[in-house]
Amino acid sequence: MGTGLILLVVLAAAGAFLASRFGLPGFVLTLANRGRSRFHRADSDGQAVFTVTPARPSLAALAALVVGVIMLANVEKLEIIALFGLIPLTMGALAFPIGARHRQAATITITPDALRSRSRTWPLAEIADFNIRRGSRINADEPPVVVHRAADGGLVPAGKSTSAMISRALNRRMIERSYLVSLRGRSGSDETVLSGGLTLECAEALQHDLREAISANAKASIGAIA
Repeated sequence: MGTGLILLVVLAAAGAFLASRFGLPGFVLTLANRGRSRFHRADSDGQAVFTVTPARPSLAALAALVVGVIMLANVEKLEIIALFGLIPLTMGALAFPIGARHRQAATITITPDALRSRSRTWPLAEIADFNIRRGSRINADEPPVVVHRAADGGLVPAGKSTSAMISRALNRRMIERSYLVSLRGRSGSDETVLSGGLTLECAEALQHDLREAISANAKASIGAIA
């Protein structure tokens, strides 16, 4: 009994670690969000507070997961059909982690001398810049058309895998809402993600406003010293 309980605890801990590592909480907790990310800025008492709401994951990826699970659940009744459930299940499983790790609400506060986010603080003088990047390095672009020469000398375009095309489409939907805004300090090239799960327009607007708020505070500080 004792060994079984220990094994259960170990498995539960491992499951929780893997779920957190692959962004399952971010995937689930943002399902009720809008399809486009947004942020709200509030200025008061010399500080700017940015409240960021990420976009929900693509429902198409979630649908692929659900369809795959349902089909596999009927493996005893319809073995051949159920095996095809591996295709949408694999597509959804590959798509849902994209951007999921940082897909969570964030609050960024800029005071006259520092920036605070998730219990971390950076003096404004140590901030080099804010960068934007996609939350995945997966290449979801369509591959170039491959043309073969037929026996009669004509040119015939090569066929494309339907499942590969659908998988790339799912990945693109997730990548479109996986952008990150990160902070880079003056001490090196390392970056810290401030907010993730963003659409590109929202990420660019957030980057612009963060830069503007820091610039305004820096000018105010110089004016106060003068």
